[in-house]
Amino acid sequence: MKEKRNPGAIEYFHRRIKDFDDIYRDDKRGLLSFLNKTIRASVRMRFDLAFEILGDLKGKSVLDIGCGSGRYMFRAAQNNADYIAGIDAAPGALDEARKIAADLGIEKRMKFVEGDFLERVPDRKFDVIFAVGYFDYIFNPVDHLKRMVEVSDGLIYASFPKRWNPLTVTRKIRLRLNGCPVRFYSKRDIHKILREVGIEKFELKSIFRDYILMVRK
Repeated sequence: MKEKRNPGAIEYFHRRIKDFDDIYRDDKRGLLSFLNKTIRASVRMRFDLAFEILGDLKGKSVLDIGCGSGRYMFRAAQNNADYIAGIDAAPGALDEARKIAADLGIEKRMKFVEGDFLERVPDRKFDVIFAVGYFDYIFNPVDHLKRMVEVSDGLIYASFPKRWNPLTVTRKIRLRLNGCPVRFYSKRDIHKILREVGIEKFELKSIFRDYILMVRK
């Protein structure tokens, strides 16, 4: 039976979520700051693009799939979202997200769910669904995107790492050495997934090492 989850990725982010969260912090200096602004720049670019597009979220509900340390959730709260939920299979990531939410004084506005999205998706629809840095680690992207469409009542904002990028090889090797399989996509791959899901209207943007998919209802 084919593995539906990526246990290597779950374990990796359980252990290393603080390293990843550093990308969103502006108080780092030296080599780490340089890496965050160059090699890891795509992480901040896709974050900034999302909220430039979304603007004020008053009256909106938000679901962050593969929420990690919760940075998209916290910015959604800052932008006045009414209901904010995040789901992640890595318990260490959720522990860090809860801690940051408490430090920010917004933990009561957050709902965190531990588990696989296909098994634990909340029983409601959402105005905004984030799946950023998510399809990198998914073995069955068609099933996941199909389920996102089912629970979407507005915008799906998802990222897909580029197959043809100078950073692809080094990232693949680095994550493999950490026991974390990762996958990459060409535009053709993404279009094939969209056809299988039945999505005809969409926008696909290219930013640095990622493609950003936007599907609106």
